[in-house]
Amino acid sequence: MTPIAGFIIAIIAGWLVPSGRRAAAVVVIPWLAVLAEQTWILAAGRGHSPPSTVSQLPGAIGYWLVQVTLLAVALSIAWLLGALRAHRPQRPGAAGSARRQAAIASGLLATAAAVFVVVGVLTSAPVHHHPAGGSPPAIGFIGMALELVTVAALGVATIMRRRAAARAAISVADPTVTAAARQ
Repeated sequence: MTPIAGFIIAIIAGWLVPSGRRAAAVVVIPWLAVLAEQTWILAAGRGHSPPSTVSQLPGAIGYWLVQVTLLAVALSIAWLLGALRAHRPQRPGAAGSARRQAAIASGLLATAAAVFVVVGVLTSAPVHHHPAGGSPPAIGFIGMALELVTVAALGVATIMRRRAAARAAISVADPTVTAAARQ
């Protein structure tokens, strides 16, 4: 559940907040709420994986390492998307609206996470047979794939934007540089 939730939260934060750091900061609280709900559901025996996945050491270490990795990927998506949006031409007076947009996004995502948690808790039911391996359900794999593809695409877009900015800086600094030399 956390991969797909992290993906959705990161995309919304990155779209709403035109600042990389603020967009990443907006992700933390809603993602932690979803993580807490998922962990509680698993520990209560209501999830796809057995309760020992989250509660018995050393077996739970893998679960928590995966969650830290998923949070890092969600933060990366929000940061990259927010940073790309920050480099778009801004309208006058837009600098002050970044804080307001971050506050609105935080409230929106916190409310959405709270609703998601309540619905998740109310609709979960005890599972009598857990898979032996404790592997994630299909939606977890889909979320992981979406996160990884998105980070790769945003990383490439960021690298291309930086290269274009460097070429523009070179051509401004030295107008005698030919087009072939800029590439």
